[in-house]
Amino acid sequence: MTESAAGWLAEFVAGAQSASPYELVAVALGLAYIVLAIRQHRACWIAGGASTAIYIVVFLKHGLLLQAALQVAYVALSIYGWMAWRAGGDLPARPQAWPLSKHLLAVLAVLLVTAASTPLLAQYTNAPAPFADSLGTWASVVATWLLARRYLETWFWWMVIDSGLATLFASQGLAFTAGLYLAYAVLAIAGWRTWRGSLSAAA
Repeated sequence: MTESAAGWLAEFVAGAQSASPYELVAVALGLAYIVLAIRQHRACWIAGGASTAIYIVVFLKHGLLLQAALQVAYVALSIYGWMAWRAGGDLPARPQAWPLSKHLLAVLAVLLVTAASTPLLAQYTNAPAPFADSLGTWASVVATWLLARRYLETWFWWMVIDSGLATLFASQGLAFTAGLYLAYAVLAIAGWRTWRGSLSAAA
């Protein structure tokens, strides 16, 4: 094991030992959310909404203000996802593709909003990582909307977002949450493969 890997493992163990019960429950519900989402099970939105509601408290405690605000948006998006995935709703029964041009516009919008919110967060709050907090927040909003609309490419977004957020959370001592987001990034690959197979079957 390299020195850097050993150091990260030591930090993970230390953070895990100090993890609050709230964080542990949120992690368990978060894992249930991603597994159910991969299986396109509507109950994913219940698990996801409960997990994010708990994370509001966890992130506020650690000074990640935009991430805490994002959890509020996640709760609202969970309600939207629950309604959108209902039987007889307006969504196709299987995943669908989103045009590349729209992805590029979404990325541009995320970068513009991040550029606007980062200096505000740095000036008016004690946020420890204003840029990472902002970028992760706005990108996650787009990715969650893509998931709610059953767009296949949501999993590409999550691969990148979750890897970055894992680093952010680890730097703030949220060891279990960092581990959860690393698991999200890996599970996003499984999500992509599963949804792509479903899309191919529909075609």
